Amino acid sequence: MIEIIEREYEVTEGLRLVISNVSGHIKIKGYDGDTIKMRAEKKWGLFASEPKIKVKKKGNVLKIEAKHKKTFGISLGGSSVNFDILVPKTVEVKKIGSVNSRISISNVKGVIKIGNVNGSIELENVEISKVGNVNGPIKVVLKAVRNDVKISTVNGSIKFLLPKKADAMISASTTNGRILTEGFDNVATSLVGKFGPKSFSAQLGSGKYSVKVSTVNGNIELRLI
Repeated sequence: MIEIIEREYEVTEGLRLVISNVSGHIKIKGYDGDTIKMRAEKKWGLFASEPKIKVKKKGNVLKIEAKHKKTFGISLGGSSVNFDILVPKTVEVKKIGSVNSRISISNVKGVIKIGNVNGSIELENVEISKVGNVNGPIKVVLKAVRNDVKISTVNGSIKFLLPKKADAMISASTTNGRILTEGFDNVATSLVGKFGPKSFSAQLGSGKYSVKVSTVNGNIELRLI
Protein backbone atom coordinates (compact mmCIF):
# COMPACT_ATOMS: atom_id res chain seq x y z
CA MET A 1 0.00 0.00 0.00
CA ILE A 2 1.06 3.61 -0.60
CA GLU A 3 0.03 6.80 1.16
CA ILE A 4 1.25 10.33 0.43
CA ILE A 5 1.37 12.88 3.25
CA GLU A 6 2.04 16.56 2.64
CA ARG A 7 2.55 19.04 5.46
CA GLU A 8 3.83 22.60 5.86
CA TYR A 9 5.49 24.05 8.95
CA GLU A 10 6.20 27.62 9.96
CA VAL A 11 9.82 28.61 10.49
CA THR A 12 10.86 30.65 13.51
CA GLU A 13 14.20 32.39 13.90
CA GLY A 14 17.05 29.96 14.59
CA LEU A 15 14.99 26.85 13.80
CA ARG A 16 16.93 23.60 13.37
CA LEU A 17 15.75 20.42 11.65
CA VAL A 18 16.20 16.84 12.89
CA ILE A 19 15.16 13.79 10.85
CA SER A 20 15.18 10.09 11.72
CA ASN A 21 14.30 7.34 9.24
CA VAL A 22 14.59 3.60 8.63
CA SER A 23 14.27 2.35 5.04
CA GLY A 24 13.60 5.03 2.47
CA HIS A 25 15.33 8.07 1.05
CA ILE A 26 15.76 11.49 2.64
CA LYS A 27 15.99 14.42 0.21
CA ILE A 28 16.33 17.94 1.56
CA LYS A 29 16.61 21.01 -0.67
CA GLY A 30 16.97 24.64 0.27
CA TYR A 31 14.65 27.14 -1.42
CA ASP A 32 13.70 30.82 -1.19
CA GLY A 33 10.43 30.26 0.68
CA ASP A 34 9.69 30.84 4.37
CA THR A 35 8.11 27.51 5.42
CA ILE A 36 9.26 23.89 5.63
CA LYS A 37 7.37 21.74 3.13
CA MET A 38 7.36 18.00 3.76
CA ARG A 39 6.21 15.31 1.38
CA ALA A 40 6.33 11.78 2.77
CA GLU A 41 5.58 8.65 0.78
CA LYS A 42 4.72 5.71 3.03
CA LYS A 43 4.84 2.17 1.64
CA TRP A 44 4.00 -1.11 3.33
CA GLY A 45 3.18 -4.62 2.21
CA LEU A 46 0.11 -6.75 2.87
CA PHE A 47 1.64 -8.42 5.93
CA ALA A 48 3.65 -5.42 7.13
CA SER A 49 2.60 -2.68 9.50
CA GLU A 50 1.87 0.85 8.33
CA PRO A 51 4.78 3.17 9.24
CA LYS A 52 3.90 6.24 11.26
CA ILE A 53 5.33 9.75 10.96
CA LYS A 54 5.84 11.71 14.15
CA VAL A 55 6.49 15.45 14.04
CA LYS A 56 7.41 17.36 17.19
CA LYS A 57 8.65 20.89 17.80
CA LYS A 58 10.57 21.57 21.00
CA GLY A 59 12.23 24.93 21.47
CA ASN A 60 14.02 25.78 18.23
CA VAL A 61 14.18 22.15 17.01
CA LEU A 62 11.67 20.55 14.63
CA LYS A 63 11.97 16.76 14.66
CA ILE A 64 10.48 14.56 11.94
CA GLU A 65 10.65 10.83 12.61
CA ALA A 66 9.46 7.72 10.77
CA LYS A 67 8.45 4.98 13.18
CA HIS A 68 7.94 1.32 12.30
CA LYS A 69 6.06 -1.16 14.46
CA LYS A 70 8.28 -3.62 16.29
CA THR A 71 7.60 -7.12 17.52
CA PHE A 72 9.95 -8.68 20.07
CA GLY A 73 12.43 -5.90 19.37
CA ILE A 74 12.62 -6.63 15.64
CA SER A 75 11.20 -4.27 13.01
CA LEU A 76 8.68 -5.85 10.66
CA GLY A 77 9.96 -5.75 7.09
CA GLY A 78 8.20 -4.54 4.01
CA SER A 79 7.66 -0.91 5.02
CA SER A 80 9.47 2.30 4.12
CA VAL A 81 9.12 6.08 4.11
CA ASN A 82 10.56 8.42 1.48
CA PHE A 83 10.99 12.02 2.63
CA ASP A 84 11.18 14.95 0.20
CA ILE A 85 11.59 18.19 2.14
CA LEU A 86 11.96 21.81 1.05
CA VAL A 87 13.47 24.12 3.67
CA PRO A 88 14.29 27.84 3.64
CA LYS A 89 17.99 28.29 2.90
CA THR A 90 18.46 29.87 6.33
CA VAL A 91 17.40 26.70 8.18
CA GLU A 92 20.16 24.55 9.65
CA VAL A 93 19.96 20.76 9.53
CA LYS A 94 21.01 19.75 13.04
CA LYS A 95 20.96 15.97 12.75
CA ILE A 96 20.04 13.20 10.30
CA GLY A 97 19.98 9.61 11.51
CA SER A 98 19.06 6.82 9.13
CA VAL A 99 19.35 3.11 8.30
CA ASN A 100 18.95 1.62 4.83
CA SER A 101 18.55 5.05 3.27
CA ARG A 102 19.84 7.34 0.57
CA ILE A 103 20.48 10.81 1.94
CA SER A 104 20.67 13.86 -0.32
CA ILE A 105 20.95 17.44 0.96
CA SER A 106 21.60 20.58 -1.09
CA ASN A 107 21.58 24.37 -0.80
CA VAL A 108 20.93 24.66 2.94
CA LYS A 109 22.64 26.81 5.56
CA GLY A 110 24.55 23.96 7.14
CA VAL A 111 24.53 20.34 8.30
CA ILE A 112 25.75 19.58 11.82
CA LYS A 113 25.70 15.78 11.95
CA ILE A 114 24.69 12.91 9.64
CA GLY A 115 24.81 9.21 10.46
CA ASN A 116 23.75 6.50 8.02
CA VAL A 117 24.02 2.72 7.72
CA ASN A 118 23.64 0.88 4.41
CA GLY A 119 23.13 3.68 1.92
CA SER A 120 24.69 6.65 0.18
CA ILE A 121 25.16 10.23 1.35
CA GLU A 122 25.34 13.16 -1.08
CA LEU A 123 25.72 16.76 0.08
CA GLU A 124 26.03 19.74 -2.26
CA ASN A 125 26.49 23.46 -1.67
CA VAL A 126 26.36 23.09 2.10
CA GLU A 127 28.53 23.57 5.18
CA ILE A 128 29.05 20.52 7.39
CA SER A 129 30.53 19.37 10.69
CA LYS A 130 30.36 15.58 10.92
CA VAL A 131 29.31 12.95 8.37
CA GLY A 132 29.54 9.23 9.08
CA ASN A 133 28.48 6.23 7.02
CA VAL A 134 28.74 2.44 7.17
CA ASN A 135 28.46 0.43 3.96
CA GLY A 136 27.99 3.24 1.49
CA PRO A 137 29.70 6.04 -0.45
CA ILE A 138 29.85 9.72 0.45
CA LYS A 139 29.98 12.73 -1.87
CA VAL A 140 30.38 16.22 -0.43
CA VAL A 141 30.61 19.57 -2.23
CA LEU A 142 31.30 22.31 0.32
CA LYS A 143 30.42 25.94 -0.31
CA ALA A 144 32.64 27.08 2.59
CA VAL A 145 34.67 25.83 5.57
CA ARG A 146 33.80 27.73 8.76
CA ASN A 147 34.37 24.98 11.35
CA ASP A 148 36.16 21.67 11.83
CA VAL A 149 34.94 18.92 9.49
CA LYS A 150 35.02 15.13 9.82
CA ILE A 151 33.92 12.75 7.04
CA SER A 152 34.22 8.98 7.43
CA THR A 153 32.84 5.76 6.02
CA VAL A 154 33.47 2.02 6.25
CA ASN A 155 33.18 0.01 3.04
CA GLY A 156 32.66 2.95 0.73
CA SER A 157 34.39 5.60 -1.33
CA ILE A 158 34.53 9.33 -0.57
CA LYS A 159 34.45 12.16 -3.10
CA PHE A 160 35.16 15.52 -1.46
CA LEU A 161 35.21 18.92 -3.17
CA LEU A 162 36.04 22.11 -1.28
CA PRO A 163 36.90 25.74 -2.11
CA LYS A 164 40.49 26.65 -2.92
CA LYS A 165 40.22 29.68 -0.65
CA ALA A 166 39.33 27.65 2.43
CA ASP A 167 41.49 27.98 5.55
CA ALA A 168 41.87 24.30 6.33
CA MET A 169 44.36 21.66 7.40
CA ILE A 170 43.34 18.60 5.38
CA SER A 171 44.19 15.03 6.36
CA ALA A 172 42.91 11.96 4.52
CA SER A 173 43.51 8.25 5.01
CA THR A 174 42.38 4.92 3.58
CA THR A 175 43.35 1.39 4.59
CA ASN A 176 42.38 -0.48 1.43
CA GLY A 177 42.12 1.97 -1.43
CA ARG A 178 43.73 4.89 -3.25
CA ILE A 179 43.84 8.62 -2.65
CA LEU A 180 43.36 10.78 -5.75
CA THR A 181 43.83 14.55 -5.72
CA GLU A 182 43.09 17.39 -8.14
CA GLY A 183 43.78 21.12 -7.96
CA PHE A 184 46.55 20.98 -5.36
CA ASP A 185 49.29 22.07 -7.81
CA ASN A 186 50.30 25.18 -5.85
CA VAL A 187 49.70 23.72 -2.40
CA ALA A 188 52.26 22.00 -0.17
CA THR A 189 51.10 18.39 0.20
CA SER A 190 52.25 15.06 1.57
CA LEU A 191 51.15 11.67 0.22
CA VAL A 192 52.38 8.58 2.07
CA GLY A 193 51.95 4.95 1.05
CA LYS A 194 51.84 3.19 -2.29
CA PHE A 195 50.48 -0.16 -1.14
CA GLY A 196 48.33 -0.81 1.93
CA PRO A 197 47.36 2.11 4.21
CA LYS A 198 47.74 5.52 2.62
CA SER A 199 47.53 9.06 3.92
CA PHE A 200 47.44 12.58 2.48
CA SER A 201 47.81 15.99 4.07
CA ALA A 202 47.69 19.58 2.83
CA GLN A 203 47.31 23.07 4.23
CA LEU A 204 45.01 25.60 2.59
CA GLY A 205 45.41 29.23 3.59
CA SER A 206 46.04 29.63 7.31
CA GLY A 207 44.96 26.05 8.07
CA LYS A 208 42.59 27.38 10.73
CA TYR A 209 40.11 24.50 10.58
CA SER A 210 40.72 20.75 10.74
CA VAL A 211 39.28 18.70 7.86
CA LYS A 212 39.59 14.93 8.30
CA VAL A 213 38.51 12.41 5.66
CA SER A 214 38.82 8.64 6.14
CA THR A 215 37.62 5.27 4.90
CA VAL A 216 38.62 1.68 5.52
CA ASN A 217 37.69 -0.03 2.26
CA GLY A 218 37.43 2.46 -0.57
CA ASN A 219 39.07 5.24 -2.55
CA ILE A 220 39.21 8.91 -1.60
CA GLU A 221 39.01 11.65 -4.21
CA LEU A 222 39.91 15.19 -3.11
CA ARG A 223 39.35 18.15 -5.41
CA LEU A 224 39.78 21.90 -5.00
CA ILE A 225 37.18 24.05 -6.75
